[in-house]
Amino acid sequence: MKKQIFLVLIKSHQPITVAKLAEKVSRSGKTVRNYLKLLQQELEKKAIKLIIRPNVGVFLDVTEEERKLLGMGISISKDVEEKYSPEHRRYYILRTLLKNKYTYTLQLFAEDLYCSKSTIIHDLVTIQSWLEKRGLQLKRKQNQGLWVEGNEKNYRRAMMDLFLEVHEQNQVDEVEELEKLDYRIDFINYKKIKQLFPFIQLFKIQEIIQQAERKLGYYFTDQAFINLITHIAIVIERTKHEKEIKLTKEHFESLRAKYEFEVATWVVDQLSEAFHLDFSEDEIGYISLHMLGAKIQEDIDTNSYDILLDVQNREYISIAKEIISLAGDILGIDLSNDKKLLIALVIHLRPTIIRLQHGLKLRNPILQTIKNEYTSIFGAAWACSSIFEKKIGVSISEDEVGYIAMHLAVGVGRLNHKVKTVIVCSSGIGTSQLIATKINNLFHELDIIEILPLNYLNKNIIQKADLIISTIAGVIDSPKAVYISTLLDATDVIKIKSMLGKLQINSCEKKTFKKNTSKSCICDVIDEALCFIEEDKKDFIEIINYYGKLMEEKGYVRPGFCENVLEREEKASTEIGKGIAIPHATEAYVIKSKICIIKLKHPITWNDNQLRLMIILALKFKDIHVTKTFFKTIYALLDNATLIDKIMQTDDKSEIIDIFLNGGNCGE
Repeated sequence: MKKQIFLVLIKSHQPITVAKLAEKVSRSGKTVRNYLKLLQQELEKKAIKLIIRPNVGVFLDVTEEERKLLGMGISISKDVEEKYSPEHRRYYILRTLLKNKYTYTLQLFAEDLYCSKSTIIHDLVTIQSWLEKRGLQLKRKQNQGLWVEGNEKNYRRAMMDLFLEVHEQNQVDEVEELEKLDYRIDFINYKKIKQLFPFIQLFKIQEIIQQAERKLGYYFTDQAFINLITHIAIVIERTKHEKEIKLTKEHFESLRAKYEFEVATWVVDQLSEAFHLDFSEDEIGYISLHMLGAKIQEDIDTNSYDILLDVQNREYISIAKEIISLAGDILGIDLSNDKKLLIALVIHLRPTIIRLQHGLKLRNPILQTIKNEYTSIFGAAWACSSIFEKKIGVSISEDEVGYIAMHLAVGVGRLNHKVKTVIVCSSGIGTSQLIATKINNLFHELDIIEILPLNYLNKNIIQKADLIISTIAGVIDSPKAVYISTLLDATDVIKIKSMLGKLQINSCEKKTFKKNTSKSCICDVIDEALCFIEEDKKDFIEIINYYGKLMEEKGYVRPGFCENVLEREEKASTEIGKGIAIPHATEAYVIKSKICIIKLKHPITWNDNQLRLMIILALKFKDIHVTKTFFKTIYALLDNATLIDKIMQTDDKSEIIDIFLNGGNCGE
């Protein structure tokens, strides 16, 4: 009954009499008065005034924006039953706590979500853990309710994470809105942003960013464009609530020197005018930081390699060359003469390093595909994390590793023959030719052998092609097919890059890993005394602490090794695909290079991944010969399904060691 009365009051922009209220909810005046008192008490806890005045009526003392927000809250609680999953409840609670400037009680959450208080308490355990991982605290006090505390930087990151994690299944039904969207924003992401920020004009933000891109002289990729809109919406929301970010003086001055700061100043001027808000200079710095950290769409002209290199940051060139050298050594191939790979990595590194230094995230939508389809390339890219630690003192996340792996995979593909490519479109040859021209400019490793409409495609053409690029989704029954849009946008480029890596990697790796490795070198770091079959322990942290301490007792690592491994694991997962993780500490905690192999009889879950094999690394990356030899061995192993199966099926430690040292005499 309180909900019904509350809904009537929200919809009433003028005071309404008790008699009229009673008529609308089909109850007596006395019953309505009783419920109004209860409702008034509950709303007071949320700092919302319910006014009851004789001879005037009943009304909510709220702004129009607050009225709309309250109405949205009720419509959410009246949604279809399937949305009341634990995931939906926790999203609702998190969104409310992060957006609500007042405290919220267990009882209010229970009423909103039609569940018991004990269910909410159970959800809060997960929510508290989620917040703590982001440097925030969930506070709870009797008679005051729940709220979130923490610094503004972490608060904004949490709001962004919440947006990225939510999975919406809304149908595309607002055709008019869809037509206004930039091609880089899919409707599902638009609806997610709109749900978080229902009263912010997202199309105005979109327009300002589009103009800013023209001023910057480069364009953001799909994910970067979406992220930037979301970050600016967060800035507006937090500024409305007088919650401003603070940057250090040194940090601010370093940003002020960038051209992006000048453009961000213009952006803030536009936002001030559009949203009638005053933004601080720190907010300009915050927006310029996200511009610097956004991934740029790449369009590299092969005739301009040397010119492009001349204008790039020397440090980025140095890091890119080290990545190419180390990855090439691990994979056993020479990538040093691939100028296109060098340029692509250098351009990629600028926003990557900005993101890593400032804790910004860029999600990789095909990370799992990269890890599963060509594990060795991902592993070689992951091994390059030591370069980032040495050069800039930061750990690289697995999402970023995935992007570097994609660049390396395409470079590896270029070492082989040109990829015979067929382009298939639904209509006239003109459209096909236009797409072919764009693809030729972007991918010089492709040999386009046919450009044709779908009805001309036959089995003979499919058989002689290495790759089929089609604008018609799902109609070609072949693993060689990749589907793109006629726009050939950044997402399509990623799809083609991924497919190129997938097509080329197997043949290349067969050549790569036939090479002999230094068995004596590998024997120095692998021995049976550090190989275990684990039957009892079911927790990742417990396993790290137990076997890490054992390595410490044997004199291979220093005190603090376990803590450092787990600290690094929080920042970036070391799960590399196929149920295998390679957790490790920084080099400072390593006394002697050794690895500890733990085969799990019962898989464990860590970071939403099922692990069956853990290889704890204690490696001195300065000992480059040992490091390269180890990684060559481990990634040759990972690309051999037969050897992986043998490890997973055996409980014989000597057999596992033999597989690591000799390949188990299999797969040659």
